[in-house]
Amino acid sequence: MPVRDQQKKLGITILLGVGAAYMIIKWFNKPRMTSMRPGAVEEIMTARVAVTIYVKPRCDVAAEIYNKAKESGVKPPTIIALSAGTAHSPQTMNAAGRPVWEAASTAAYLVKNLKIDPKAILMETTSYDTIGNAYFLRTQLSDILGFKKMWIVTSKFHMPRSRAIFEWIFSASGGASEGYQLGYIATEDLGRSEEEIKVREEREARSLKNVQKLAVKFPTLKQVALFLLKDHRMYSVEGLFQEDEKVSEALKKTYSSG
Repeated sequence: MPVRDQQKKLGITILLGVGAAYMIIKWFNKPRMTSMRPGAVEEIMTARVAVTIYVKPRCDVAAEIYNKAKESGVKPPTIIALSAGTAHSPQTMNAAGRPVWEAASTAAYLVKNLKIDPKAILMETTSYDTIGNAYFLRTQLSDILGFKKMWIVTSKFHMPRSRAIFEWIFSASGGASEGYQLGYIATEDLGRSEEEIKVREEREARSLKNVQKLAVKFPTLKQVALFLLKDHRMYSVEGLFQEDEKVSEALKKTYSSG
């Protein structure tokens, strides 16, 4: 859905922002960008994951909002690129043998291809799944830096579960900061076959039901932390001794950074 259509649907105007495992974008509650004044509201938006063909539209949304802010004389937004990698693809390594975080790939694309000021971009490089995206964004960045109003931008196939996760994590009690306001923009599902999108949507629907149960079971940020650090396969010590989940090649391609 185009950015402008999404803004109308939500009844607000996007002005600033980029931030998180998707993109999280800050908004103004004003009808037109021309009515904005520099420094009127904090800005934050989140860019998502590795630069696959279906991630590029998310970056395009961030760049569009960033550039509109600059053109209208508003302080440019902060862009937060999320994610270390994924459980379903090998970690990319550079020539020196060091990991290339998915957030770093996104940030580099934003700078090199879309000409975003590198000082306008932050990275979260701890998470390996969407729950981790939201949790580490909140605990490492948002709670500390005071990013309160955000737009989450991700692909259509990923949006229902993403929305449920971000609503859960950012409404969990017990954090350093509360009272978050989140909005959502879904970008087109590009670069994957109908079969791949179908199996991913089926997977997302199953996972959404699990997320809804987890949100009821773990309503505080402390409980979420204990769940991740003691029970989650990607963040717990026990997870080191568990076999990788077996998924079909079609599904695996929807997670691939290639």
